[in-house]
Amino acid sequence: MASPLARARAFLAHTSGVAFAEFAMIAPFVLMLLLAGFDMGRYVLATQRVEAVANSVAQMLGQTGLSSNAVNSNDGTVTDTDLKLYAQSALFTFPDALEAAYQQGVSWSSLLVVNMASIRFKPTPSGCTSNCAYAPQVVWTTGWRTCTNPISQGLNTDPPSAATLPVGIYGPGSQIVVDVQYTFKPTFGAAYLPSMPIVRSAFLAPRNVGIVETYQSSLAPTCTGALP
Repeated sequence: MASPLARARAFLAHTSGVAFAEFAMIAPFVLMLLLAGFDMGRYVLATQRVEAVANSVAQMLGQTGLSSNAVNSNDGTVTDTDLKLYAQSALFTFPDALEAAYQQGVSWSSLLVVNMASIRFKPTPSGCTSNCAYAPQVVWTTGWRTCTNPISQGLNTDPPSAATLPVGIYGPGSQIVVDVQYTFKPTFGAAYLPSMPIVRSAFLAPRNVGIVETYQSSLAPTCTGALP
């Protein structure tokens, strides 16, 4: 009968189970990488969808036509019905948000928030006609940006912020600003990993009017002093 030492040496010299043991050791790490890659792909796709929502809503607002209800004769108006329709159109561009909201047991509008605003640029000093500086003023807003908080000038490459506007859009006239916020929740490890907010903004000068105003709106009333 072989001694215990001899049996131990024979066991160590046996290599038939090495591949299985190595696979068992690295499999959890490979699986984690695959799952992380899957969620990374979902995050990139969600970012693209959020950006598409912001651009599509800005396009719709930018097509506003002249209105006899506007304070200024060369302006157009949108109503609460228009604003609700534009916000709800986000689901056509980003239908996965509805499924994500159902899975999380929340309303889609709390997961995918569409904020709209009209920004007027006033020349400074007042009455300036050439080589002017421009100060942004919120005409109306559905949220995120406010009537009272001052807006400063930021770089074109800065991340979206309610307190800044990119320097590239400063100039005479006005801008439609659409800020879309989406809360991304990882599929795997959701109980341990935090949700990640995605924010994208779109900026567009109205095509047919000087300023897009709101008319008798409870969602986005005109800011005090924003219009003459």
